[in-house]
This record gives sequence, structure tokens and C-alpha cells, in this order.
Amino acid sequence: MARPVTVFCGKGGVGKTALSLAFALRHADEKRRALVITSHPLAELALSVSLAGLKELHPVAASNLFVIHIDPKEVLQGVVRHNTGSSLLADTVLNSRLYQSLVEVVPGLKEIAFISRVRDLAVHGSGPEALQGFDLIVWDAPATGHFLRMLQVARDFDSYLSGPLALLGKSLAGFLANPQSLTVLPVATLEEMAVDEVIELCQKLNGELGLQPAAVVCNMASPLLGIPEQEWEELRRTFAGELTGSRDASFILDRHAIERSLFGKLCLAGGTPTHILPRKGASNSDVEFLLELAGQMGDLPGASI
Repeated sequence: MARPVTVFCGKGGVGKTALSLAFALRHADEKRRALVITSHPLAELALSVSLAGLKELHPVAASNLFVIHIDPKEVLQGVVRHNTGSSLLADTVLNSRLYQSLVEVVPGLKEIAFISRVRDLAVHGSGPEALQGFDLIVWDAPATGHFLRMLQVARDFDSYLSGPLALLGKSLAGFLANPQSLTVLPVATLEEMAVDEVIELCQKLNGELGLQPAAVVCNMASPLLGIPEQEWEELRRTFAGELTGSRDASFILDRHAIERSLFGKLCLAGGTPTHILPRKGASNSDVEFLLELAGQMGDLPGASI
């Protein structure tokens, strides 16, 4: 049975990588084998988020968390070797200028290779890192434009080529057509550009791709965002009266008003459920931050297995 893939997607810089790792850590700490798939080379990922100290402080989570980088070129090499009669012939093809040019110039070839590997992990659990299978697979997706292009190419790729590469594209049709294959979680911070982009993303997922987002994650939001409008208005009047002349207080109130307006815009735009993750203070380490963040993600779709 296929494992559902939880996808965190959206504009670059909204926290998709941290959310992906935190979501996987939540399950890994409960003795579930969790895999995070990233488009970033692992060395690059390590520069942005450090898991140093996880093994010492949370050995259960460390033993059940796996992070891999998918290299599309390696996937394509595997396709060639699988469909070639001999290793000598496969080496000849892979070393030819024609093949190397094909990989670089054919639109969508790398994208479909990446998604085919995601599909293989979800459906078959293939690969050395999947010997015991996974309970959860999380995809830290690339920025919106690239993510949408990957999905669009995967749906149409078989109509452009023939042979093994066309078969590779055709094999993804059923996977992407199954609404249970992907749990898509667009992520936005409550900034105007990020909100507009995630609204457009949800519209394209629903309309062009037939993928209903499970929820929009509002990341790094004001802790007051979840309170009812009437309660917020009362708080604003109270604080405005008590803190008259305080520039810091005025900034906080004005900033929250902006976030509240953008959150309302997001809620009205597409009808997708929202999940608020409040801003957090400084943590002693990235691991501590991720585990604290994981504790706030219990209501997200896919949080319970």
C-alpha cells in the first residue's frame, strides 16, 4: 500500500524546510520511521538547519529520522541501466554527448525524474534507505514556480517522448491522480507577497492539477491571530489606551492588524482550512526549536497515523 506523502510547498523563505523537519521529528520521536525528501543537497541543507545534538538528546527520534537528497541525474542513470541489456552498453549511452545533452536540454526531464523517485519511495519503498519501510514521508518542496512545473510536467511528459522515458512519465499518472497520494500543505507567512502567492498556488492546485490542498499553514504568525475579532478589538483599545506614546507598542499593534487583515484575505480566497503556527522566541539550538515547533503541529492533516 502506498505511503501518503506530506508536501510542504510555497514561496521561498516561508519556512518549508523547518516545518518538514519538525513534522518528521514529531513522528520519529514517537518511534515511527520518518523520511524527509529534500531538493537541497544535504551539505547545503546542513548550513540552514543543524540537527547537531539530536542523537544525544533524543536518541529515539534520531534513530527514526532519515533525510535524503534526490539527484535527478542519478535517477535517470538508473532508468537507462534498467532498460539497457548490458552494463557496457549502458555505460556507452551514459557517457555519450547525446545523452548528456538530452539530460540538460529536454524540458522537464529532471523534474519528472525527481517525482518518479518520490513515487517509488511512496509506493514501493525502494532504495537502500527504505529496507524497513517508512511510516511517514515528507517532501520539502522547492519554491512555488518550480513545484508547480514539476507537477505539470509529470502529468503531461509521456506525450512528448517515446520509449523508457515516456514510460517513466506515464507511470506517474495514476500516482498523481490519486488524491490520497499527496497531502499538500501550502505554507505562507503573513506578508502580502507570500499570501498572494499561496492563494494563486491553491487556485492552480485545485484548478489545473486537481489537487485539493489539505490546509494552508500560516507560519510565524502573531500569537494573537487565533483570538476572535471582538476580543482583538477589545485588546487593541485597552493596549492603545494604556500604552499611548510607546512606539514599540504601536508597532506591535499595527503589525498585528496587518497580519489579521492578510489572514482574513487568505481565509476568504479559496476556502482551504488554515492552521496557525505562532512566532516563537529564541531557542538554544535548532533541534530544540524544531521539537518545540513539532509540538504545535498536532492538528495538521497527517499528524496522526
